[in-house]
Amino acid sequence: MIGKCVDDVKFSVGLWAFGACADRFCTTGYRERLSLEDRMKLASSVEEISAVEVAYPRDLQGMTIDDMKGLLDRFGLSVSMVCVDVQTDPRWKFGSVTSRDPSIRQAALGTIKEAMDVAVALKTMKVNFWPGQDGYDYPFQSDYLSSWRMITEGLRDISTYNRNVKICIEYKAKEPRTHLLIGSIGKAIMLTEAVGTENIGVTVDVGHSLMMYENVAESVALASSKGRLFHIHLNDNYRDWDHDMIAGSVHFWEFLELLLWLRVVGYHGWYSLDIFPYREDPVLACQESIDNMKWLMEIIEAVGVQDLIAAVREGRFREAYARVRRVMKS
Repeated sequence: MIGKCVDDVKFSVGLWAFGACADRFCTTGYRERLSLEDRMKLASSVEEISAVEVAYPRDLQGMTIDDMKGLLDRFGLSVSMVCVDVQTDPRWKFGSVTSRDPSIRQAALGTIKEAMDVAVALKTMKVNFWPGQDGYDYPFQSDYLSSWRMITEGLRDISTYNRNVKICIEYKAKEPRTHLLIGSIGKAIMLTEAVGTENIGVTVDVGHSLMMYENVAESVALASSKGRLFHIHLNDNYRDWDHDMIAGSVHFWEFLELLLWLRVVGYHGWYSLDIFPYREDPVLACQESIDNMKWLMEIIEAVGVQDLIAAVREGRFREAYARVRRVMKS
């Protein structure tokens, strides 16, 4: 069954796009650090953005859920997902849910459960878990089997805490560790199958998939085939690093195929921008990302979804290219 058309697509953005955007060379950030209110205001100024991803606990520090709801209402926004932060505090430096220290491991699991409660209160019912510190840097540093057991058991515990909240596993090959435990679509799907609960799925981040030299469309198709495609993060890079660039700025053909397959598998979730515009105006960078996505979707519509997928399934890939070129020339 073919999914939604371009007019029905919902766009959201992670609020970090409007932050200071620090890196290890400019640790204070390339822009002024803005309040949550100011970042929401900027997000609401982007055409087509109707929701934001918020980070827990960082974005809710010093405020209540009602305070957050008030800000969202003021700017006409909803929450597409709550992203749990078990990466940026130094206590997670040797892992969160796979820490050898039981107290740290329990603190991580508790933080994720708190994020699930926030997701319920903000009516999104989705939590993103990126195990960014769960991995290793050197040979002989990790007990791979023990780590796998801990993350599997931990996620099973989390998922049964509230089966109505979807837990989205965001995989990535590296950074901040040299090797992250869940680095590929294969490992992510394997983990969801090992956990076994219906509310454990995958966030496919385009940049993370590109870094693994995956075909992002294939990753989406595989996750969907298992009923595990829960969320999409849109950005771009040169496959060497997670640059979080303007979506569609580098990989034209790959994005075109990705958007086609999101239609084919019937993805109805948010199309969420996860960009980090260090030196660009964040509002313009978000707008350019959305304009790129809508343009590519319009190309697919003009060529014809059924015709494109028929060409794919019958091995007529050159015809697919030719059809796209004809539309772009017209």
